[in-house]
Amino acid sequence: MNKEFNERGTKLDLVYEDKYHLHLGYYENNCDYESIAYKRQSEDVWDIFFDFEQYGLKNSTKENELTLEGIGTRIFSIHDKELNYDIGVQKFKKWLFRNKII
Repeated sequence: MNKEFNERGTKLDLVYEDKYHLHLGYYENNCDYESIAYKRQSEDVWDIFFDFEQYGLKNSTKENELTLEGIGTRIFSIHDKELNYDIGVQKFKKWLFRNKII
Protein backbone atom coordinates (compact mmCIF):
# COMPACT_ATOMS: atom_id res chain seq x y z
CA MET A 1 0.00 0.00 0.00
CA ASN A 2 1.28 3.44 -0.91
CA LYS A 3 0.51 6.72 0.83
CA GLU A 4 -0.42 9.81 -1.12
CA PHE A 5 -2.20 13.06 -0.33
CA ASN A 6 -5.03 14.58 -2.33
CA GLU A 7 -5.41 18.30 -3.04
CA ARG A 8 -7.00 18.84 0.40
CA GLY A 9 -4.09 17.20 2.19
CA THR A 10 -6.05 14.06 3.05
CA LYS A 11 -3.94 10.92 3.14
CA LEU A 12 -4.91 8.32 0.54
CA ASP A 13 -3.92 4.67 0.41
CA LEU A 14 -3.15 3.65 -3.16
CA VAL A 15 -3.67 0.00 -3.91
CA TYR A 16 -3.03 -1.33 -7.39
CA GLU A 17 -4.85 -4.17 -9.14
CA ASP A 18 -2.72 -7.32 -9.05
CA LYS A 19 -3.99 -8.50 -12.43
CA TYR A 20 -3.81 -5.23 -14.36
CA HIS A 21 -0.63 -3.64 -15.61
CA LEU A 22 0.57 -2.65 -19.05
CA HIS A 23 4.06 -2.11 -20.46
CA LEU A 24 4.29 1.04 -22.59
CA GLY A 25 7.37 1.26 -24.79
CA TYR A 26 9.12 3.60 -27.16
CA TYR A 27 11.32 1.69 -29.61
CA GLU A 28 11.98 4.19 -32.41
CA ASN A 29 15.21 5.89 -33.56
CA ASN A 30 17.46 3.30 -31.88
CA CYS A 31 15.81 3.97 -28.49
CA ASP A 32 14.43 1.39 -26.08
CA TYR A 33 12.49 3.01 -23.24
CA GLU A 34 9.72 1.35 -21.29
CA SER A 35 7.29 2.42 -18.60
CA ILE A 36 4.75 0.39 -16.67
CA ALA A 37 1.13 1.38 -16.09
CA TYR A 38 -0.68 0.12 -12.98
CA LYS A 39 -4.46 0.34 -12.50
CA ARG A 40 -5.59 1.78 -9.17
CA GLN A 41 -7.95 -0.56 -7.38
CA SER A 42 -10.30 2.09 -6.02
CA GLU A 43 -10.73 4.31 -9.09
CA ASP A 44 -10.46 4.45 -12.88
CA VAL A 45 -6.91 5.76 -12.93
CA TRP A 46 -3.75 4.25 -14.36
CA ASP A 47 -0.46 5.48 -12.86
CA ILE A 48 2.51 5.33 -15.23
CA PHE A 49 5.92 4.56 -13.70
CA PHE A 50 9.38 5.01 -15.21
CA ASP A 51 12.64 3.67 -13.80
CA PHE A 52 15.09 6.56 -14.30
CA GLU A 53 17.92 4.62 -12.68
CA GLN A 54 17.61 1.70 -15.11
CA TYR A 55 18.36 4.08 -17.98
CA GLY A 56 21.01 6.13 -16.18
CA LEU A 57 18.82 9.25 -16.28
CA LYS A 58 18.33 11.99 -13.72
CA ASN A 59 14.90 11.80 -12.06
CA SER A 60 13.04 14.88 -13.30
CA THR A 61 9.88 14.42 -11.20
CA LYS A 62 8.88 16.28 -8.04
CA GLU A 63 10.95 15.26 -5.03
CA ASN A 64 7.98 13.72 -3.21
CA GLU A 65 6.50 11.86 -6.21
CA LEU A 66 5.39 8.29 -5.57
CA THR A 67 8.18 5.77 -6.18
CA LEU A 68 7.78 2.00 -6.06
CA GLU A 69 10.87 -0.04 -5.27
CA GLY A 70 12.01 -1.99 -8.33
CA ILE A 71 9.35 -0.34 -10.54
CA GLY A 72 10.19 3.34 -10.77
CA THR A 73 8.69 6.76 -10.14
CA ARG A 74 5.22 7.84 -11.20
CA ILE A 75 5.59 10.18 -14.16
CA PHE A 76 1.91 10.80 -14.98
CA SER A 77 -1.57 9.31 -14.66
CA ILE A 78 -4.27 8.50 -17.18
CA HIS A 79 -7.89 8.75 -16.04
CA ASP A 80 -9.77 5.94 -17.77
CA LYS A 81 -11.36 2.61 -16.85
CA GLU A 82 -9.48 0.74 -19.57
CA LEU A 83 -6.09 1.87 -20.82
CA ASN A 84 -5.73 1.77 -24.58
CA TYR A 85 -2.17 0.67 -25.44
CA ASP A 86 -1.79 3.09 -28.36
CA ILE A 87 -2.99 6.08 -26.34
CA GLY A 88 -0.70 5.09 -23.46
CA VAL A 89 2.30 4.84 -25.80
CA GLN A 90 1.46 8.23 -27.38
CA LYS A 91 1.33 9.89 -23.95
CA PHE A 92 4.58 8.17 -22.91
CA LYS A 93 6.28 9.34 -26.12
CA LYS A 94 5.09 12.93 -25.45
CA TRP A 95 6.44 12.68 -21.89
CA LEU A 96 9.82 11.44 -23.19
CA PHE A 97 9.95 14.33 -25.68
CA ARG A 98 8.85 16.98 -23.13
CA ASN A 99 11.55 15.79 -20.74
CA LYS A 100 14.22 15.87 -23.48
CA ILE A 101 14.89 12.13 -23.25
CA ILE A 102 14.18 11.70 -26.97
